[in-house]
Amino acid sequence: MPLFRERHRAPISIVILGIIVALASAAGLVASIPSLSARGGADASAVIAALSVGIALGLSAATQTLSIVVRDGLLIVWLTPFFRKSVSTARIASVSTSTINPVGYGGVGVRRASGRPPAVFQRGGSAAELVMHDGSTLLVECDDVDGLADALR
Repeated sequence: MPLFRERHRAPISIVILGIIVALASAAGLVASIPSLSARGGADASAVIAALSVGIALGLSAATQTLSIVVRDGLLIVWLTPFFRKSVSTARIASVSTSTINPVGYGGVGVRRASGRPPAVFQRGGSAAELVMHDGSTLLVECDDVDGLADALR
């Protein structure tokens, strides 16, 4: 049983964008089917691959979820479907409240920006600043930083 669990769904703007990308890619794939036989094998494969990637990326954005779980001596940060990081709670020296601004990172997701610690977030706002014993830092979007800090002790 987890000591801490917090889950954030993607903001509606990302969900809508993901749906648009997936639908546009699917429509492009359907529309290109009649012309595939006239294309060379490599061209047809490239069109199918590119539009399939568009569908997959759109669906992943539309269903994206950020989960933060503390259990069995691990902090697990999972930004579905592409990113999952586990950190031993013994490595975490301190937890403090911070704020993440997507503008400062050039967007949302798993981000690095010059002069800023790595961050995992979907919407910006309240975050937990995790400082490791080796001096490295990770920012994670979190509404209940005090609850996370208690679970990590």
